[in-house]
Amino acid sequence: MSQFKEYKALELEIRKAGDRAQEIRQSGLSVTIKGRQDFVSQADVFVEEALKNIICSLFPQDGFLGEESGLVEKKTKENEVENNHGVWVIDPIDGTTNYLQGMDYWCVSVAYVVGNVIQLGFIYAPDRNEFFFAKRGEGAYLNGRRLIIQEPEEGQSIIGLGRSNRRPLQDYLGLLQILDQHDIEYRRFGAGALMLAHVSSGLVHGYFEAHLNSWDALAGLLLIEEAGGCVPNFLENNGLINGNPVWAASPKLWNKLKRAF
Repeated sequence: MSQFKEYKALELEIRKAGDRAQEIRQSGLSVTIKGRQDFVSQADVFVEEALKNIICSLFPQDGFLGEESGLVEKKTKENEVENNHGVWVIDPIDGTTNYLQGMDYWCVSVAYVVGNVIQLGFIYAPDRNEFFFAKRGEGAYLNGRRLIIQEPEEGQSIIGLGRSNRRPLQDYLGLLQILDQHDIEYRRFGAGALMLAHVSSGLVHGYFEAHLNSWDALAGLLLIEEAGGCVPNFLENNGLINGNPVWAASPKLWNKLKRAF
């Protein structure tokens, strides 16, 4: 993990791709509906393709998993998947509905996984001028400032929530009852990756969603872990491909609610 120049080059390209998404929105968008409340714009396609190209150039030995283009694995001459190289996992625009509506709560998310361990995480929220970065064992940062999770004061906890259409509505309603019983406030902003990043920076104190895809979850989970928070083993049970539930929070809050979730 000593490829400092390559990582800085990738950071620059993530910033450029996010800024270009802003420009595309300002000039007008074409939108395709993938499913219920699931949209893709030409900005999603542009950002993913731009990042895929730079990653293939900087890290040709690695595989790639994008929300729009799926998994591309590197193979040997014998056509077997290489297990000793990593996979770059990208959500080109997390919070697409917010992005389309002109809200500022959306981001570009990039994570790097080797051997079922998250090694790097980048999250860029262009409208908010927030660039998050984490490297395993070396901390989490927001705009260059080291992040350390602080426990909320008693009675002042705020949880970020996501609503997955892949899980029953009744489960979500039951969750709201649990939070009410614990006298815990909640917010739902519509971009799981960015809400996870905001756990690491203290804007919220935890995040729960009954099911997240890996491109939404991985970068934010590493940010939280490196900032001193608690996270699930998201990559177990083939979480890279299938996704998993997410409950991540400051340590005391995580322990307080883990059985309830």
